[in-house]
Amino acid sequence: MYSDEPCIVERGGLFNEQDSTSYTEADNLVAAGGATTETIFKGSVYGVKNLSSRSIGAIDKIKLEGSAEPTKFPFGIPTSNWDTSHTTLSALGLGRNSTYLNALRKAEKITSRVWSIFWGVYGDEKPIDGSLVLGVYDGMKVMGDNYTAPLVHGHFDGSQGCWTGMRVTVTGIKVNFAGGTNASIFPSGTALHCCIDPAHHLLMEAPIDYIENFKSITGIDATHSTTDLVWMALQTSIKKQFSGDLTFYLESRLEIRVPNNQFVFPETGIDKDGSRVYNLTRQNILINNIEDEAPILGRYFLTAAYLMVNQDASTFTLWKANSTEDSKPVRVFDRETAEKCGDEANGVIQPSASATGSTSDQGNTDSNKPSDSIIGGAAAGSVLGISLIALGVYYVWHRYKKQTPKDTYYY
Repeated sequence: MYSDEPCIVERGGLFNEQDSTSYTEADNLVAAGGATTETIFKGSVYGVKNLSSRSIGAIDKIKLEGSAEPTKFPFGIPTSNWDTSHTTLSALGLGRNSTYLNALRKAEKITSRVWSIFWGVYGDEKPIDGSLVLGVYDGMKVMGDNYTAPLVHGHFDGSQGCWTGMRVTVTGIKVNFAGGTNASIFPSGTALHCCIDPAHHLLMEAPIDYIENFKSITGIDATHSTTDLVWMALQTSIKKQFSGDLTFYLESRLEIRVPNNQFVFPETGIDKDGSRVYNLTRQNILINNIEDEAPILGRYFLTAAYLMVNQDASTFTLWKANSTEDSKPVRVFDRETAEKCGDEANGVIQPSASATGSTSDQGNTDSNKPSDSIIGGAAAGSVLGISLIALGVYYVWHRYKKQTPKDTYYY
């Protein structure tokens, strides 16, 4: 870091209460009306448990692009380090006791405490904005059968579950070379239990044996990146580049192929004036080896997979992502809301985890027609990055280069 500016840009900008006419300060997040406790599991972001007590409490209006505008909304402004995993950008809590989701649900702006995310597509030719939608999933951004499983929150080294609740078993990972050949990086007879964490800044973290196999198969000689944007990603010289894709094989029979240009980039940093700078002589591959830590599938996994989380049903659902700018919001209802709304509109009912268990097809959501006129869904517009924590909402506003605004729609 050359100055304060790179740190400010990396963390998403600074919240300036003087720019708000409705801002009220409290002693801390709890006093502001936020969650009173943070439930912490092994593998979760370091320092989160202290945020409630160590943050400045704030109450203000909050409006995300395309979404409803809760008033007198409690959030926290961090005053100390709260992670060691280089979480960047702003942090929006969408967990089991999310202040934001609870407020939208209470106001009947969404039909369920559902959030769905597609990270977007990077590239100079056909970039596609990522999207976060609330109360719905985007039917145009999914394809094929889905996999639905219960949210199980727990320690990553336990028999089941992890800190986000989204644990999947990966039965294979193959390198897909440009010539059409494939090679597995899995040690013989192994499987990998991974926690899906959309806040994580890499594609994958896996035990060292897997990463050493990857390096051997691809023939690269890698060190680790020291730039904060992709801290500890594998880094190679331009003399020996990796140009293949990675395909993840899940126990659910889903196959997710992540293209090379979604997890392999030139070394990128932030200059003292806040602009991005690129070192084209080095290549960052967004995977990292671990020893005693949790295997993770991070945000770049969601460039090729689409994720829906239903806090009411306590389930999460994965599809292959369909990379398109087209959008078709599909409302998600619990049974009680669907019965209240009747059969005048379309959507899906998702039973609770206890009723469904794990499934691997689209039959786990029941077609129904709750009423459009009574309760709509709310969609938060396109985003390029979202950080998620378990409880409460913590903001450090991010400054992006201004782009032409798109139309905003409510569902």
